[in-house]
Amino acid sequence: MHEIDPITLEMFWRRFNATVDELAATLKRTSFSTVVRDVNDYAAAIFDADQRLLAQSPESTPGLCGPLGSMLHHMLRDNPPHELQNGDVIIGNNPWHGSGHHNDITVTTPVFFRDKIIGYTVTCCHHVDIGGRRATIESRDNYEEGLRIPHLKIFKAGELNTDVLAFIQNNVRSPETVLGDLRAQFAANHVGAERLVAMCRERGWPDLQIVADEMIARSEALARSEILKIPNGVFTSICTIGIDDGEEITIKCTVTIANDNMAIDFAGTSDQVPTAINCTYTYACSYTTFAVNALLELPIKMNEGTLKPLTIKADEGSILNCTFPAPVFARTSVGNYLAEVIFEALADAIPNRITAGAGSTPMWGQYYFGRRRRDGGSFAPLNVVNGGLGARPDRDGVSCLSFPVNVGNTPIEVLESDIPILIHQRALWPDSAGAGKYRGGLGQVFEVEVLKGPQGPDGAILASFRAGRLTLSVPGFLGGGNAKKGELYINGSTQNSGIQRELNPGDKFLCRIPGGGGLGNPEDRSEAMIQRDLDYGLISVEAASKLYGYKADN
Repeated sequence: MHEIDPITLEMFWRRFNATVDELAATLKRTSFSTVVRDVNDYAAAIFDADQRLLAQSPESTPGLCGPLGSMLHHMLRDNPPHELQNGDVIIGNNPWHGSGHHNDITVTTPVFFRDKIIGYTVTCCHHVDIGGRRATIESRDNYEEGLRIPHLKIFKAGELNTDVLAFIQNNVRSPETVLGDLRAQFAANHVGAERLVAMCRERGWPDLQIVADEMIARSEALARSEILKIPNGVFTSICTIGIDDGEEITIKCTVTIANDNMAIDFAGTSDQVPTAINCTYTYACSYTTFAVNALLELPIKMNEGTLKPLTIKADEGSILNCTFPAPVFARTSVGNYLAEVIFEALADAIPNRITAGAGSTPMWGQYYFGRRRRDGGSFAPLNVVNGGLGARPDRDGVSCLSFPVNVGNTPIEVLESDIPILIHQRALWPDSAGAGKYRGGLGQVFEVEVLKGPQGPDGAILASFRAGRLTLSVPGFLGGGNAKKGELYINGSTQNSGIQRELNPGDKFLCRIPGGGGLGNPEDRSEAMIQRDLDYGLISVEAASKLYGYKADN
């Protein structure tokens, strides 16, 4: 096969990314759950015949996208490529191979052209229920956290394996939604496979390796050239995280830059804990690679080549590389901090490429389980509410933006139509951002009441609250101020996160999700920017005086 020319390379590079976008669009449009359709808690990617990442959906969550390569490798270890047939589809949800907890189910479709595998289409979705104890950090081991699906063929030579499907259907509380989303994954993978086959057929190629090899090589060269712009050295940071009952854990990060190589070592991080906030190594790696990709500011999207210059280590048995059967359901409670700890380590070395701490780190959200009285229908959605992004090197942070999980806020209208609740307010939280030359983005106030009467639930709603920063504030960097701590109340009583609670008709809960940290000395903030924030009601007169020494005009 001849060497590929630059125009053809660029065209097919773009087609890979367009294929993933179409794959993701198919998944969202055919899904049953708000988790996929509105929250975007899914991942989609294509790999070449050598199991190397070619493209992944930019709307996906890093925690689901990052481990797809690992999951693919393990699936093919148990289902060797030479034994696969056209029409086979593999399913699995092992947290240590994939995205870190059982709710995320991965589906892989080998793509055949002329009786040869030319690539793989892979999707992963967070499913609303996977059995077990539901959404809680109280599980004592991994077995309590729901159905564990080995790497099995859900389709064999194009025929649905009803035995595997029956096991899933009989172990989840919302089988219609779970099976509906699984079918959406099957359909999306099929669409992606058709597009890869079409590329080979159009060009008369036996496979896609000529494009894949060149694309990955050029991507690696670009990534290495960006790492060369970072000063050589060893950079460290330590992040303390408050968990339940006043306990604290520590993440220690050492970043080593040696010419065009980057190594990130989390040695010294706290050991795994009994509560279900532990991270598997694959999950920790996913948010580490996300942070590095953000720092490098590459002009291309992430693929196998951009990952090659990076080495990641975490001690086995630590909270970032927990060992089976540790409980892992709420691994976002720890793993979401990795971007922040890496940014802090490199803040002095590359101050123009980092953001301050984010109020949406870790993810805030609620799981609701129950039945509607009006129609007897069940519900089990995940709603995510976002805090503020940390300040950026040349401007303020963004308010109410998910970081680093990259999930969306479920629209109020969707929540109120699905769940028997009334949302009293979803609003910016004034004074919630850290001060600085550039302040953080604002967090939000989210207040909900469970409806009474015929529009209310049939019995109590079982709810689980995901939250963070309840005891330690969001950090500012490079002289910037910290943002406020988060607050969580049920009927006016202060709450911890992660534990299941029953909400009865008339009960209310209130979340105050933090804003982002500030960046740079607050004394350097312009008076015009302070006055603008006052005019918009983003900060109070008292805060302007205390944080900036600013006296508003009367």
